[in-house]
Amino acid sequence: MNNAAKKLDAEIVEQPKTSLEVVKKDEKEVAEVPSLEKRIQKVEDLSMLIEKWRKLTETRRNLQTFSLGADGLGATVFLRDASGKEFKTSNTPVVSAVMEEIKTTLDERIKEVETQIKF
Repeated sequence: MNNAAKKLDAEIVEQPKTSLEVVKKDEKEVAEVPSLEKRIQKVEDLSMLIEKWRKLTETRRNLQTFSLGADGLGATVFLRDASGKEFKTSNTPVVSAVMEEIKTTLDERIKEVETQIKF
């Protein structure tokens, strides 16, 4: 063999070989149908979530119609703990802050429930 042929043979040997694989796809993926009991449970869970969403949105609407008096004496916040102790304030900035926090919390809960409602 001459030098050119030896170089050509050396280049062919050094090149990595590629291999082809045949991959078969499953012809049909069988969609498993849930049992009647599981479907009914899903419907019941969905109904509970919808009811929770309705209550939260109704509470949010009721809070939106609530207005504070301009004189600062129009609203009072009452808090009562499990042992019966009470906290009461009519301070307008405190009442406003409590209302804003309630609105924010309601909005977050409504969004959480909305993401859980799936068909």
